[in-house]
Formats: sequence, structure tokens, C-alpha cells
Amino acid sequence: MRWSILTILAVWLSLGTLAAADAPASPPAPPLPTGGRTGADDLHSEAPQLVIAAVSFDPVSRRLTIAGESFGGHRLPSVKLDREDLALTSFNDNLLVTAPLSSVPTPGQHLVTVVAGNDRTRFDVFKLVVATSTAANAAVGSTGIRPNRILVLDRVGDVGWDTAIAMGVDGKPLVLYLDYTNRDLKLARCKDGDCVAFEHLSVDTKGDVGWATSIEVAPNGLPTMSYFDSTERDLKVARCLDPDCRSVESRAVDKEGQVGQHTSLTFGRDGLPVISYHDKSNGDLKVAHCEDPSCVQVTISVLDRAGNVGLHSAIAIGSDGNPVVSYFDDSRRDLKVAVCDNASCTSARINVLDTGGVGLGTDIAVPDDGLPVIVYWDFLNDDLKLARCSDPSCYDAAISTIDSEGSVGSNAALALGVDGNPVISYHDHTNNNLKVAHCGDRGCTRARVNAPDSGGSVGWHTDIAIGANGLPIVSYYDETNGDLKVLHCGNPSCSATVD
Repeated sequence: MRWSILTILAVWLSLGTLAAADAPASPPAPPLPTGGRTGADDLHSEAPQLVIAAVSFDPVSRRLTIAGESFGGHRLPSVKLDREDLALTSFNDNLLVTAPLSSVPTPGQHLVTVVAGNDRTRFDVFKLVVATSTAANAAVGSTGIRPNRILVLDRVGDVGWDTAIAMGVDGKPLVLYLDYTNRDLKLARCKDGDCVAFEHLSVDTKGDVGWATSIEVAPNGLPTMSYFDSTERDLKVARCLDPDCRSVESRAVDKEGQVGQHTSLTFGRDGLPVISYHDKSNGDLKVAHCEDPSCVQVTISVLDRAGNVGLHSAIAIGSDGNPVVSYFDDSRRDLKVAVCDNASCTSARINVLDTGGVGLGTDIAVPDDGLPVIVYWDFLNDDLKLARCSDPSCYDAAISTIDSEGSVGSNAALALGVDGNPVISYHDHTNNNLKVAHCGDRGCTRARVNAPDSGGSVGWHTDIAIGANGLPIVSYYDETNGDLKVLHCGNPSCSATVD
């Protein structure tokens, strides 16, 4: 059988990362599974090819993280390390995270096999080369604790405002941000999972652009960004034409008045962008549903016009496939949520979840139980809070106070960890620190709170994602130095000790 399209990549582990050049001789490889990718004229021609783009192993959590494409759609794919079947704790069509392995793989070559869940004849095999155990142990340290790592991604001028972070299909972070000195929209593209090597790319330099940023990676692997053009007062969308963003196209998708602040972008189940944002001219919450990947044709809907509403919006896709939007009602000073009635979000049910000086800086996610969770700042009491909807329609919610030590909770951002629980980055205004809270359950009734960066006035304009190794990555602004920074957490709660 000819394996002309197998992915045979060598990945380097430091921290248990992969290293191939001086790896010991490989043991005999187990036989490859029967079958293979189907041809264009075969029975399964409508199914996209399954591709493994990258595999990383974390020696602390003992998990494999696998990035790629078409891992199984709606059915659970199967994963093997050599001959051992591995359980999954998190999966979607582009990213798989395994349960902890029973032991650390021996140094040398191992085969990682992923078989599609909805078509058992489609699979890919990845050659994993594990470094020597002494190198892995040295990387982790004699205490067995992996430290947090803080890197400066840009320090030229005053940079790092309005950061947004996403993970590429290759498992490497992409950080979108405003270059305040030049009023340009820029992208820091990491060349490795730890952002040790990176490059800066200009996304839009026409006028005063790059405010209120949001970035997500489309199912086809191409990053897409929404942002506010302060010169033209428009909502704009930029789409990379290749995974490395060497070529970018941008356009205004709403030009009616002053529109486009407080943007948030995600992808629906149709694979098309959907964007929530604030119409400042009319004080409305709006949603734009793109009818094509480049947003040439857009359906724009007003969801809420009761006063000055729609500030600090955040959007996610609910369990029914329809968008859910959290936002701040400036007239009533309340936290609100709009649950869309259809995938294009042409109408929605509006619910008030918390009242009286709450709802700035919202972010939203939908865990595997289908109950949306919303993180926000209670600015009346200066607390960080989380609302967990009691049902998918968010008619009401259980409210938890996560952090109330001093003035905390602004600039909050939310991601779901590999355990499915919220992980939140935010600013501690009392101490001018970056803080991270790792929730112990879906509703965050208990949490571990840490301040992984306290060097000056830091932690502004935060955003958070889960890296290819299953650990949080936080982008943020260092106000003291005017720098763009990124934090790679050493464990799920970004603490200095083992979780």
C-alpha cells in the first residue's frame, strides 16, 4: 500500500517536547491500520481528508494534544499511541486532547494514529519522537514543576492594546493587537507553541484602525478578525488568505453611522463568521452574519434597542447551533444575554441575568453541558463574577463571585480548559497585576486564583486561549513598558505549584 499522504513530521519536545535529531534508534513500528484516505472518485469522496498537523506531549499532565483537520465531525474519533487505545477528555474537528497516559512514553519513535469517528476508513498517522528522559526532566526541573513563562512579543512603541488570541490549526498561537503608536492593527504569529520565535504582520494600516479586536480560526484553518475602524467609524473584518497570514483581505461590513465597537467574532456550524457589536449612533446591539467566508454579503440584525445597549459584547455558539451574545446594558447598568432564534441571528430572546452596576467586560462560552457561562465585572462592588445559565435559553442564571479581594475583575476573558471548566484572565486594579482564575466546576463555585505577573502595571486588555498542550495562554498589555506580552501557564491555574 502506498502512503503518499501520511503526515510524517518530527516534533521536538523540551518540557517533554519532541526532538528528532539525536533520538535513539526507533523500535519496530506497529503495523499501520488497514484502509486509507479515500480518493476523489471513491464512495466516501464527500468526506474531507483527515490530517494530523501537529502532536505535542506534556510530561506533567501526561496528555497528548493533537491538532489537525476533519477528526470526526459529530462522532468521537479514536486515538492510539502505538498499540494503546487512548481516551479523550476534549475533542472537536480540529483539536484532540487525551486523558493522562498511564506512563510517560519511552524515548524514541512512537506512532500516533487518529481514525475518523464518522468514517472509519479515513485516518492519519503521525511519527512522534520523544526526547531522552534526562532532557525532559531537566526541562521540567528538579521539583517536577513546570514554571510559568512570560514573553514580550512586541516592544516597539506603545503596543499591545485590545489583544485577542487564537490557536492556529498547527497549534501555534496568533495574537491580534493594536499598535497604539501608529494606530495600526497587527498580528504576532508564533512560530512554535511556546512563542519563543515569532513574527509581526501588519493586518490593516489604513487610518486609525485596530480597536475592539477579535480573532478566530475558521474550520478551513484561515484566521478571521473583526475590529473597529476609528477613522471611518465602521465595523471591519479581515480574513487571512493563507494559514500564515502572508496575504490578508479586509473590508467594512457595516458603515451605517458609528458602528463596530465592542466586537466579538465566532464561527457558526455553517463555517461562516458571525459578529456581535455595538452601534454607537443608535445605542443598539447588532449581529452581522456573513453569507460567505470573506463577508462580501452580510445579514445585519438589530437584537436589542432598548436604551444604550450592546457594549462589551461577546458571542458563542449555543448547543442548538444558534449564537448566544452576552453584553452590557449601559442605560440600566445590567448584564444581559441575547439567545438567537436561528443560526443567522435575525431575532433573539433577551434576558437580564444580573442587575445594578454589573456587566462590563463580558465574555461567554458554552461548555459541553450546553449551559452558557458568562464572566463579567461587577463594577459596583469591584468583583469578578460568573453567571451560569440554568438552561440553554438563559432565562436565569446562578451567580458566583470568583474574586473580591480589592478592585478586581476588569478586562476579563474566558476559555474552557481541557476539564471543561472555565479559566479566566483579568486585571487586579488594586495591585496592577495580571490574575488567572481556574474554576473547579462549570459554575465556578470554587476556584484557584493566582497572579502570575505582578511586574509593574500589567494585565490590561487580556485575552485567553487553551494551548496545544492543554494549558492556558494569556495575551495582555504591559502598561508600565508599553509592551505586548504573552503568558504560557505551567499548569491549569497558572500557579507556582502543581495543581
